[in-house]
Amino acid sequence: MNHPRRKVLGGLAAGAAALAWPFAARAQFPDKPVKVVIGYSTGGATDATARLVGRQLEQRLGQPVVYEYKPGAGASIGADFVAKSAPDGYTIGLTDSGPMTIMPNLRKVGYDPLKDLVPLSYVCATGLVLLVHPSVKANNVKELVALAKTEGGKLNYASSGVGSVHHLAGELFKAQAAVKMTHVPYKGAGPALTDLIGGQVPVMFATIGPALQMIQSGRARALGVTSAKRSGALPDVPTIAEQGLAGYEAVLWFMMVAPAALPAPQRTRFEKELATVLADPGLVRDLEKLGNEDVGPRTPQQVSELLRSELAKWGKVIRDAGITLES
Repeated sequence: MNHPRRKVLGGLAAGAAALAWPFAARAQFPDKPVKVVIGYSTGGATDATARLVGRQLEQRLGQPVVYEYKPGAGASIGADFVAKSAPDGYTIGLTDSGPMTIMPNLRKVGYDPLKDLVPLSYVCATGLVLLVHPSVKANNVKELVALAKTEGGKLNYASSGVGSVHHLAGELFKAQAAVKMTHVPYKGAGPALTDLIGGQVPVMFATIGPALQMIQSGRARALGVTSAKRSGALPDVPTIAEQGLAGYEAVLWFMMVAPAALPAPQRTRFEKELATVLADPGLVRDLEKLGNEDVGPRTPQQVSELLRSELAKWGKVIRDAGITLES
């Protein structure tokens, strides 16, 4: 007599399991491609870094990683897009110090880097290199400072644009060395570097990776690196700090971020997988070939301290130099 009842119960159980399956599948994060937003055009340092990390991350997540480019406004358009995306873990961003600590000091942006975005992982940093055209009569920082004082503001230096880390590295240099130089902004680092090696502009603060070939071929002379320690890519080039400007440091760092309301399970998954990815020796080597250093995750407290410190640091440089987006 219980046999028909068992059939009914079994059928109900099977039906319940069938109904539960789509929900169980959705609970397995991620179950579709993850989008990484980049605030620049294709082909730059941020793009290259994102793709190296993304290639490893998709293996860990078991889903494709796709890239979406949102260039403009010093990469703040991309950061704003991530901040306002659905906090479901399917839209994250690889950003850098520009939209996180520089642009919020320069203009009104649609996001608060401390409140509207949550760091998933610090990725790496790259120092800059102080370059001069071979015709410039300076072989080190001390000689360049002396030349700048002699020129009285007539010595020009190029950057990739107003408010870029390359621009602010120059302003920080001017302030600490107590010299005057004239800023010449370009629409990107490539055109600025082209004019430097062509002799149209004598000085530039450049990202190390793109500048290496120019230095090695003798088309540009490296006087110092802007990081706190010497670069593995330019081990014979001293830091600017060790050449008399104590405490001088200006680096471009990269960070994975997500909308602030990202649920804890997704955030924990990203933090775990990115920590594993960034510990891979092969990835570290690949990132270092681009001129990056300091590869690896940091604790949430360390990331928070970095953001607050850099926001204050570049805010002061911007205010003291009177920089506006029309500078």
